[in-house]
Amino acid sequence: MRRLAAQLPEAGFPASARSLPTVVLVLFLLLAGATAVLLDADGGGRVPDAFLDSQRQIAQGTARSIGAGANQGLADLGAAARGVTGAVDPALDALARDRRWRGVAVLSGPSRSFTATRGEQVPVTAIPASVTAPTVTASTAPGGEVLLVAVVPLTDGRLLAATSAVRLPEPSSDPLLRQSFVLTTLSGTVVASTGPVSRKEVQGVDGSIADAGKAATTAPGTLLGPVAGDTQTTLAYARVAPSASPESLDLAVVAVADGPVVGGGSRGAGLIPAAALVLIALAGWYGVRRAITGPILRVRADLLALAAGKVGTRVRGSRTDEVSRVVAAARACREKISGGPATDSHARPRRTVTARKATAVVVVPVLLWAGGMLVLSRTGDVEIPPTIVASTRAQTAMATEALRRSVNDGLADLVAVAGTAKGADAVKSGLEGLKVAHTRYRSLYVVNAAGEAGDPVGRPPLRTTEPPAKSAGLRQQNHAGRVPVLFAEAPLGGRGGSLVAEFDVEHIGTLLSHVPGHARVVDPDYRTIVATDGYLAFEEVTAAGLRSGVERARGSGVVGDIAEGAYGTGIVAAAAVLGGEVGRLGWTVVTEKPATELALPVNKIRKHAQMVALLAALIALFGYGWLLFATLGPLRRVARDADQLVGGDLRSVIYPQRHDEVGTIASCLEICRQAAVDGRGRLGEVRRPHGAATDLTQVMRAIKDDPDDDLDRSGPIPIPDARRRTPARPGAGKGRA
Repeated sequence: MRRLAAQLPEAGFPASARSLPTVVLVLFLLLAGATAVLLDADGGGRVPDAFLDSQRQIAQGTARSIGAGANQGLADLGAAARGVTGAVDPALDALARDRRWRGVAVLSGPSRSFTATRGEQVPVTAIPASVTAPTVTASTAPGGEVLLVAVVPLTDGRLLAATSAVRLPEPSSDPLLRQSFVLTTLSGTVVASTGPVSRKEVQGVDGSIADAGKAATTAPGTLLGPVAGDTQTTLAYARVAPSASPESLDLAVVAVADGPVVGGGSRGAGLIPAAALVLIALAGWYGVRRAITGPILRVRADLLALAAGKVGTRVRGSRTDEVSRVVAAARACREKISGGPATDSHARPRRTVTARKATAVVVVPVLLWAGGMLVLSRTGDVEIPPTIVASTRAQTAMATEALRRSVNDGLADLVAVAGTAKGADAVKSGLEGLKVAHTRYRSLYVVNAAGEAGDPVGRPPLRTTEPPAKSAGLRQQNHAGRVPVLFAEAPLGGRGGSLVAEFDVEHIGTLLSHVPGHARVVDPDYRTIVATDGYLAFEEVTAAGLRSGVERARGSGVVGDIAEGAYGTGIVAAAAVLGGEVGRLGWTVVTEKPATELALPVNKIRKHAQMVALLAALIALFGYGWLLFATLGPLRRVARDADQLVGGDLRSVIYPQRHDEVGTIASCLEICRQAAVDGRGRLGEVRRPHGAATDLTQVMRAIKDDPDDDLDRSGPIPIPDARRRTPARPGAGKGRA
């Protein structure tokens, strides 16, 4: 019996039927452990991630705003430097008239001595020893004010330098938020601040601010400060890194605010669903072992004994339909071999269950558990702390300010090129410089007096031909179509024509991507100009909560509250784009963050519940599919062959489908069928062919195509005695088939 089993190879995991229930049980036990951990609340209060994320984005937005100001300064200074061909006084006079600059100067290259100056003295010590490209550094004025020092090399080796003040944005005045902005060096030294921190209303955060400034060297992040009642001081930090000179500034922005301490829920909340899953898994494991694996292993052992020659073996019955049919076939073969009925040759049990139904009974409770977890994870409303609403409102206001500044600066850049560039080549060079320095433009070109566009710098123009404007400004040419056409235009004075710079709508969308959730810009008729996710240009906003927010923002500037938006109940904030030429367009930025998308403890637990429910369903379906493919399918085919054998068909060969326990059952049943036909000599561990090892080897004659061939092809060719096989040694016939 052992030798026969050795001749019938059975693959191990994952093909083995006996390993499947244990493997699936282990997976469910691991998932139950994960459920207990993931659904378990800490029981204490903490500042939710939604608030920390919002503050980190506010800090990053402030740092980007300062960096954008530095970039703009370098671009303006570079445009002025291109116009310097000899005397520097006209260029310095033009820069001095711009009130943004505190002081401008031209310095000799090696000695750093002043050649010409205007306004306040430029701090020479802040200028790097070697300047080969436009760069910007920071310095502190005698009065403590932080200055940005922009330096651009001239063609003759001299340096054009200018200083401008760094102004932190005014923080939100919401008393719940108590927002402050602090500007520090990367070593942690505070150089400027606004808000309650500057008035010493926030206690015990000096050391934390220094730590945040040092941490900004690596990446943006957040720190937590002291706890006071149901609030905790949060410090979000980000480095100021202008794209034109990312490593030159030794500055970081720290956003300080009071974060809400939200309860994390009750401890041990995940133990009940985890325990239920463990009980279901154990019951399923026992059911599969009892209804499928156990009967298969029993009939395999009985058939091995019968096929090995133990004709008196008692073949045990089963309540599983497929196994019971195989048992009936084995008993029929045994009766045929032994010549008479045995004591256990009674009919199949009346009450049987198919293996598929037994497996379904095991899978259904797991799917019900998964469905219950999904239902529980969808119940209840999400309570949004008012401080998170205030933080989101402040974020929306900052993004709106970044949008306003970017579009207005784009117009200012174009006006500067139109006013300083002399000649077609200089204009072309100035436009190319703008395209390289800024990503907000998609196309820049010159239009003639008839409004026709020349060769563009960038992509082909979208603007249709129309007479050039008589004054500089922003234009939105269309209010319908595939893409909004927004451009800045600056007349070329007495030369005729004007310069046009088309804005990249995708760049505006990038500015809005720093606000939470779904953001869009709408015009006075509530038509969508650009959005951060899928949208149609000029699609009208219909959600009542969004329209209400836009209406209120037009009257008060910035609003934010919990309302019903296009994606359900959540935070809806809106800010009107006011100030400068872009303010004439009547745009409003409106954002919505659904409550279910906020990084709150309740949402985190719900997502974990949905995840474990999905994993449980996948494991159950995977186990069922694995069992169906590897075991139940081949077992049903063997059962059909067994039915034919019971019906009297002893000639149909039973082929094993797989090298596993079911394959062994099929092979043993085939041996028994052969023994029922040819006698007991077919039983045992060797599948012997007819004849003996001492018989002559016979070679069939080759068939020839020649019809005149008169050779007798009817008999074998005799082989001389010298070619006879050597008689087999005793026991030589034993071995693997």
